[in-house]
Amino acid sequence: MKRLPALLSLLISLPMSTSVHAGTLHLCPAAQAPRDGQRATLADGSVLVAHASPQLPGCRPAPLGVDAALVAGVHALRPGDTPARTILLYGPAGASPFAIASHELPQPERAGAAPAPRPVPLRANLLPDARVRAFGVEERVRVELAGGRLQVRCEAGERAAGVLIDGPWQLPLAALRLAARYGASADFALQAADAASAARESAHGLGTLAAAGREAALPLPEALDRAGWRQFVLQCPAQAATLSLDYLTLEPLPAMVKNAQPRAAWIWERTAWRDGADALLAWAGREGVRELFIVVPLDGARVREPARLAAFVRRAGRVGIAVTAVEGDPHMVLPSQRAATVDRARAYAAYNRAAKLEERLRAMQFDVEPYLLDDAVLDPKAHDREYLAMAGALHAAAGGMPLEFVVPFWWDDKRALLDQLARVSDGLAVMDYRTDPEQIVRFAVPFLDWGTRHGKRVRIALEAGRVAPELQRRYVRAEANEAGTLLLARAGEAQALVLLRQPVTQAAGTLYRLSGERRLEGDATSFHGDREGLRKLLPALERDFSAWPSFDGIALHGWR
Repeated sequence: MKRLPALLSLLISLPMSTSVHAGTLHLCPAAQAPRDGQRATLADGSVLVAHASPQLPGCRPAPLGVDAALVAGVHALRPGDTPARTILLYGPAGASPFAIASHELPQPERAGAAPAPRPVPLRANLLPDARVRAFGVEERVRVELAGGRLQVRCEAGERAAGVLIDGPWQLPLAALRLAARYGASADFALQAADAASAARESAHGLGTLAAAGREAALPLPEALDRAGWRQFVLQCPAQAATLSLDYLTLEPLPAMVKNAQPRAAWIWERTAWRDGADALLAWAGREGVRELFIVVPLDGARVREPARLAAFVRRAGRVGIAVTAVEGDPHMVLPSQRAATVDRARAYAAYNRAAKLEERLRAMQFDVEPYLLDDAVLDPKAHDREYLAMAGALHAAAGGMPLEFVVPFWWDDKRALLDQLARVSDGLAVMDYRTDPEQIVRFAVPFLDWGTRHGKRVRIALEAGRVAPELQRRYVRAEANEAGTLLLARAGEAQALVLLRQPVTQAAGTLYRLSGERRLEGDATSFHGDREGLRKLLPALERDFSAWPSFDGIALHGWR
């Protein structure tokens, strides 16, 4: 057998990832980035490009270790992103090839870390998630929690003894009562302790679980510091007794929820009120909508057709419907758009000053979502700063006219932004776009609490319009010698996810393999396919949310 030429033998022995077309990830200034190759733009305007050339003028190269022809897409990560074992990618359903629109980077829970406190779920049994502890120097209490039922046995004694009940919760700033279903052989006192009372080894009294009863509903005392809540306390009687607590839940006080706040709806089509006022107002009446957010044509700092707007507001008022002007454009957050944005507030303020009482807008509302801007347009690190600068300028221009902002529910962790926003706004409309009732309430509570703390009104907004389906792809980190189709790569200080057309086992970075995908139809975020379900759900949500003094009604997007 003849021997192969040395060069040919060497080429055959090399792995595929080191072909002569091996790709390179380049970090380039925007002006010097090549137009060919898969690319992604960073927040500072620079560009990451996957290219077949190992060197590009003015760019910082980093070998990918895979053939450039295998690169199907490049998706930039933000500074500080830390991919762990799992990466979730999202893109339009039905697109071929798959195009990355956004990502999530789930992080593993730290071993031994306590779960972050969450709002106490309303109308749900607290016992399955509760922690119970007996107390008392005489050690006369025996307690067992199993299957969501609490069993307490107290021996006779004169010293204070009983059971402490707590959990990973925060008490909402709503008018609530603690409801229990139980069986007892003697009277047990029920109390609530906050940080101050616990330090004094005392608690606030709620009432009694009486031996003669089977159910109790005890209002939380006004003196209880909700933010400092520590535990509920069951006090044993002096005599020997037993208690079987089957159910313990927090629910809104009925006296606070008998009058629900009116519903509102966004009407983005200008022709709906300008040319079809009768049909619009009739629809609103049928749906129980008592406020409309409408788009008003403007010319700079003035309303274009003040007489027409005045006539519509007057007609709406006659049938009990208020009117608010809404503005919506993420570019309004940009400093370059600040003057034009402020002019819009001046226009509404000037209109209201000139209008008769029955022709005035109730408020102006700004739906500005800076996170929708490309990172190349506005650095994500500047979002909060510019948003607050915009809000402050709008507040000054509003001249006392009510000013409301629309925010997403996932801004609940932006405490500093929200607290500063309270200084320049009269309220918020929270895009609580979920269809699961438990999620809707859970995401609403932090904002209703915010409104109660600051004396601001809060609307909870739900989606009823069509939501385009998404494809979710789940990738997990590949093991040694395991093939993957997603590469976590770095060029300079920039990180990127590089999507590959076929699996490879070797690359200059961390490989992730596709572990599954699913189509998200939008039914988790929108009631578009279940409008009757929304109609049935609304009274229950309005009843519960009305326990917060800040609640200003439910707003519906895409309802008409």
